[in-house]
Amino acid sequence: MKLQHSLLLLAVALLAPATSFAIPAWSRQAGASCNACHATPTWQLNTTGLKFLAGGHRAEPFKMAEEVDWKHYLSLIWKARAWYEDVDSARTGNANTQKPVTNLEQHSFALYSGGPIADRFSYFTEIYLSENTGATSGSNIVQGEAARKKLAEAFLQYNHPLTEDQETYLAVRAGEILPALLHVFGVGARSAEQRTVIFNEALAGNSNSYRPFSRQQGLDATIVGKHYEVAFGLVNGSDTSTTNSIDADSHKDVYFSAIYNFDEYESGVGAFYYSGKFSNYTTKQDFSTSLLYKNDFYRGVLLGRFIRENWRVVGAYMVGEETINASLAKADNRGYYFLADYNFTDKLGVFARYDHLDPNTNISNNEVSMFLVGFNTLFFQSENAAVRFGIEYTNKVSYLGGNITTAGTTKFADNRITAQLTWAF
Repeated sequence: MKLQHSLLLLAVALLAPATSFAIPAWSRQAGASCNACHATPTWQLNTTGLKFLAGGHRAEPFKMAEEVDWKHYLSLIWKARAWYEDVDSARTGNANTQKPVTNLEQHSFALYSGGPIADRFSYFTEIYLSENTGATSGSNIVQGEAARKKLAEAFLQYNHPLTEDQETYLAVRAGEILPALLHVFGVGARSAEQRTVIFNEALAGNSNSYRPFSRQQGLDATIVGKHYEVAFGLVNGSDTSTTNSIDADSHKDVYFSAIYNFDEYESGVGAFYYSGKFSNYTTKQDFSTSLLYKNDFYRGVLLGRFIRENWRVVGAYMVGEETINASLAKADNRGYYFLADYNFTDKLGVFARYDHLDPNTNISNNEVSMFLVGFNTLFFQSENAAVRFGIEYTNKVSYLGGNITTAGTTKFADNRITAQLTWAF
């Protein structure tokens, strides 16, 4: 029966529509198709794409086009999904035994806009006009709507040359930002739709919901050289489970990142460090209630990538520390991921990834691990539009009740097949 459900899902998914992570507006700006900046169809940025991103979504960091056309600045992106989920048979309760096994989902409709607005200024904005929350038709629907609207990222960028040949420059961004190094290591353009666990998931059981994927409001400055980038960021910090929230204390979080690229394909090694403070009030994020304790925390990540024309391998290893109670007890956390993808042609690529996250290394049976494998294909691409279809299978292992303060019990292995069709103009 499960096999029949899977086959039905895949058949339906072939008819379903969705979005692409390459932005056709910038293809139109360059007068080229998506593969000018992306290793299609697994979508990672190539050398040209990485330089375009670092320069502020522009081909040249100090040049404004003589003629401005809105088609070079604006794209509309749609995503639609179909999925089949097989939860572990050991799970009990109505929420698991009666959970829908299959669903069709018009996932999101978003607007992407960005590019130069002056010789040294540029901007970027990502706005979700609608994004499915995953809520069903039950009581968890808020105001009768199962979709949210959000400003995902928005910033102004200024580039200042540091050398006479302008190959080394300072890029300053201000607004709602994501560390650029994490963007190119699997948070932004990526082969797998599901982001890696160590970047995308908060530590289970922790009141502080920070995750490296979080967009924060503040500013950063990056020195961009021919073979390296070094960045420093100053941000509010916030309850990142609440979209676009600002912090409930005066402390500002900081981050540092650096990467050195050692060959023509932008293979490289890098590091990321985030230092933050999260204030735990009696009522979360409500500074009118009593302060229980302050959580001084950090995340440190070592990253590496080896890229060739048709394939790449990428990995990251994360360490961190959290303050978990009013007695100021500490929890050390660890995590890592490894990914490989390969493009057979400019229309067919495959990928595989393994993730592992341990929220507290002093407690057993609280880890989360996930294996993911899939493929992407481009139905077509041009400077005006693109359509990408992909299927990915995930096997996710976790423990009942396992989190940053508590050892878990029953081990669960949940399986999911997701089909997504992405189209963009």
